Amino acid sequence: MIGDDFVGLSTAAACVLMCFGSLAAPVPASAATTASASAGDLEQIVVTAEKRKSTVQKTPISITALSGADLQAQGVTDLVQVAQQVPGVSFKTSGPGQTEFEMRGLTSTGGESPTVGFYLDETALTPPAMAQNGKVVIDPGLFDLNRIEVLRGPQGTLYGAGSMGGTIKLVTNQPDPNRFAASAEAIGSDTSGGGFNHTLNAMLNAPLVAGKAALRLVVTDKFIDGWIDRDVLSPFPLEVNNSTSRGNVAAAPVAARIARSNWERLKGGRAALALTPNDRLKLNLGVLYQRITQGAPNTIDVPPGNEVHYQPFNVSEPFRDAFTLVDLKAQYDFDSFQVVSATSNWERRQGQTQDISEAMQFYIGGFLGPPANFPFSTAAGGLGAGSISEDDDTRQFSEELRVASTGDGPWQWLGGGYYSHFHATSHVYSYYDGFTALFGTNNLADNHRALGVDQYALFGETSYELPDHIKATLGARYFTYHSNSATSVSGVSANGTSATLFGLAANSGVTPKFNLAYIPNDDLTVYATVAKGFRPGGPNSPIPPPCTPAPTQFGPDSVWSYELGEKAKLFDSRVSVNGDVYYENWADVQQQVAPGCGYKYTTNAGKARAYGAELEVAVSPAQGWLLSQNVGYTHATNSTTVPTAGVVAGDRLLDVPQVTASTNLSFRHPLSDSLSFVARATNNYTSSIQDITYTRNTLPAYDLVGARAGVETARWSATLFIDNLTDKKAFLSDTGALSANISILNRVATNQPRTIGADLSVKF
Repeated sequence: MIGDDFVGLSTAAACVLMCFGSLAAPVPASAATTASASAGDLEQIVVTAEKRKSTVQKTPISITALSGADLQAQGVTDLVQVAQQVPGVSFKTSGPGQTEFEMRGLTSTGGESPTVGFYLDETALTPPAMAQNGKVVIDPGLFDLNRIEVLRGPQGTLYGAGSMGGTIKLVTNQPDPNRFAASAEAIGSDTSGGGFNHTLNAMLNAPLVAGKAALRLVVTDKFIDGWIDRDVLSPFPLEVNNSTSRGNVAAAPVAARIARSNWERLKGGRAALALTPNDRLKLNLGVLYQRITQGAPNTIDVPPGNEVHYQPFNVSEPFRDAFTLVDLKAQYDFDSFQVVSATSNWERRQGQTQDISEAMQFYIGGFLGPPANFPFSTAAGGLGAGSISEDDDTRQFSEELRVASTGDGPWQWLGGGYYSHFHATSHVYSYYDGFTALFGTNNLADNHRALGVDQYALFGETSYELPDHIKATLGARYFTYHSNSATSVSGVSANGTSATLFGLAANSGVTPKFNLAYIPNDDLTVYATVAKGFRPGGPNSPIPPPCTPAPTQFGPDSVWSYELGEKAKLFDSRVSVNGDVYYENWADVQQQVAPGCGYKYTTNAGKARAYGAELEVAVSPAQGWLLSQNVGYTHATNSTTVPTAGVVAGDRLLDVPQVTASTNLSFRHPLSDSLSFVARATNNYTSSIQDITYTRNTLPAYDLVGARAGVETARWSATLFIDNLTDKKAFLSDTGALSANISILNRVATNQPRTIGADLSVKF
């Protein structure tokens, strides 16, 4: 298996080199360096991973940083593209606004909370728990970002709950009170099997009071036409092979075709106001709003694996996601330390609908006899058309107050407190007219759940530079949380239960961190880290008789991480080599178990482990050339068997590729004093993953190749690109059903086919 993976890596690298010079596609660059246009050396990106300014090179943790300028130049427009080329990162997705990220094998499939923290500037957007869509992050436009920081390994000391696998941090550009600036970008493209896509981005930076106040506005309007058809078949073929296989839907008559059903529209913007009343006080007020609507998810039916979703009835599957954030950061600089207050309030509203006509025909048909004997047609006594919907409403208020030392002395320290109040409601419902004849009601399910979580934390981190260029860091975070839930269910699926069920949970703990680094100069850092990470537990809704009672709550799960890494710049900063090896020991894993009576609950059961390595190499062999190669290897398996959760010791953890690799090559050549030719090429490789719906299955490995070429000056650029040059159909992840997964069908998320277009940008 590993041999096959490395064959894929060599093929990926060769493909990039052969296609270089073609017209190009987005090239996500995962090395934390950029090529200097003047000298050809490698320049470092300034980051705030440790909540103070440093460079990637001198920050003794495993971190990848991508500048906003590089993201735009390479055509990276969403976070999935970022994840596909950063080592150690994996994901599960159904489309925009429906992606959950994982790092170093710590999958979030079995629990109720994410395992990767997600931040926008100072705001934690990591939800503590909730719902089918409770672990997915927002999918913001990436225009006018300053950078993205990907921090691998537990970040519990500084970033708290949900950062046990790592943290993704988006940092926006702040208003500049000293100069007027504006920029705009227009992208147009055409997708094979799809239609015309277009994106418009714009930014305005306006000083209000010179040196004292400024306003920055950013707007995005994006439309991606779909490439997956929704075919309504008549008659819809019944199951075959004694109802163990799906009928041949690809050969059935098409009664209606909704072409390119998975179109996406994103509209949004953000406004930031910066005030500097004096040399010591800085205030930044920000507002962000965006709305994503989609006609259908980016999923196809397997079997047959065509870019089609086949239906017996015309049931649409829309998705919507609206997000609003208001945040205020205040910073006051004293002579030897600074005080920072970060206050945020955000709200997110999501809604989705799934077609369940085929699933219910198979499920109910199994009770009444072979499903193939149970008709689809309403006239023939079948169930007819049916759907299930979920509406999620989440909101959070948070406050972090911290004090940090300043200056370049050998002793540095930081300490603070954090509070958040999180509230979420989820409504899952299906009113299915076909059930009336069978059960006397059309209420298949009407489930409400409300959840409240209050979190408190105290944290601190201190470092001291010892003799012989050794730096020792010690950190810890004390956390406590209280959760309460109320759940009410009705309908056929409730088995007669209608009383509101209440749950309570509380827990506390400490997550320490130890780091020892050797930093003899600006060109070398060697470090070792031992750290603990956690994610919060929560309440279980009581299970009604005759089921065995469920635990009243499930506790936090935690991971101890051991890491050894290095960062080196060589040959007059023309080569950088950043690498690490790690081992993760995951205990009290949150698992969803099904005792057999129709009700599921979450408990802490079993252990898992992950070990691996990450390597990022960037080389600038000559002026204008930059080659980067990033590789990640992850071996993540269950350590114990948990029969009720379907977990077997030795099984791979879900959604985790063993090998990922990203190869990037860029070239810049001056055509005149002001005009340059620029070309880029990339290949992103992901090895096979295991996923689960009705049963565990394997999704194959894939390579995605792209290229770009164009001209640019200091003020404008014009680029032609090809995304997915080889027109690869990649199976990204399985999508679970809101109702019931069935054995004869998987809905699998897939990528956009070959897309050719142009990208024009201008700066003022």
